[in-house]
Parts: sequence; structure tokens; C-alpha cells
Amino acid sequence: MKAALALASALALAGCAGLEPATPPDYTGPTVNVADQAVPAGGQLLHVFEMTQVDGRRLMATSMATVRANQGRGFGVSPVALSNELPLRPARVRLQALTQYGTPILAMTNPTCRTEGEVVFTPEAGKAYRVAGRIAAEACEVWIEDSATKQSVTDKVSGKGAGP
Repeated sequence: MKAALALASALALAGCAGLEPATPPDYTGPTVNVADQAVPAGGQLLHVFEMTQVDGRRLMATSMATVRANQGRGFGVSPVALSNELPLRPARVRLQALTQYGTPILAMTNPTCRTEGEVVFTPEAGKAYRVAGRIAAEACEVWIEDSATKQSVTDKVSGKGAGP
């Protein structure tokens, strides 16, 4: 539970310094869209599936944007899902699945999940992708899938579940 509070505090205090776009500034070729997801699981809880880095570049993440958008709103939380444009070439992508509550006190007193890891992702032209996952008592998982087919296109990153 202390980890959940530390995460919430870090997200609330995180600044934009050091954040970069998913596509390198010198890249001029075609790109594909990869959308994060923030799935409501009650008025005070979201399940967030996001991309936080591409080839070592730290991105503005859905969890950070959601914290900022919901500051001062009490216990409720409304999702702010971001998306990124990636070049058509293989990339090392850091994915994260987490539970995000409206306030840090809720994270201290309820089940939480946070798992992250790196996968290799090779996007294809003409496709759209989304970061998907599962948060359950037994496991927390995150991966990238084809938006149209809902088929996984990366390995899954798995971690400890949100259960007791």
C-alpha cells in the first residue's frame, strides 16, 4: 500500500521536464497510432493500460494526465486517455498496467496493482493499436493489440494481482 501512495504522490508531483514525443524529432516517415486505455471500474477507480517509454524516451502517460485533470475534484476520477504516434520500425516499448484511484487515501485502503515491463513492438502500416490489459485479483497484465482484431501483437507483461 505504501507503494501505491508513493506512485500516486510521484504522479501528482511529476513535471513535464524530460518528457519526449514517441516519434523522434528527426523522423519524417509514416507513423501508426497507439492509444492508451483508462477503463472506469467505479466512480473512484480506473484500470490504466499505458505506454510510458519508447526506445528510452520518456512519454507523457495517461496516468499522469489523469492525475493532473482530476486534481481538486475529491474522490471521483475521470479518465484522460492519451495516444502516441510511432514510426514504422521496431521499437522497445515500456508498458504499464495500474489501478488509479481518485485520491491516495483510497489507494492505501483498497487493492492496488502496478506492473510494468519492456516489450518489442513492430508496427505495421495502415493499422491502429491500443495498449490493453487485465487487472484481476490473481494477475495484472498489459500488452499491445491490434485495435481492429483485438489480437495481441506483443508479449504480455505480467505481475502480481490486485487481490489480497
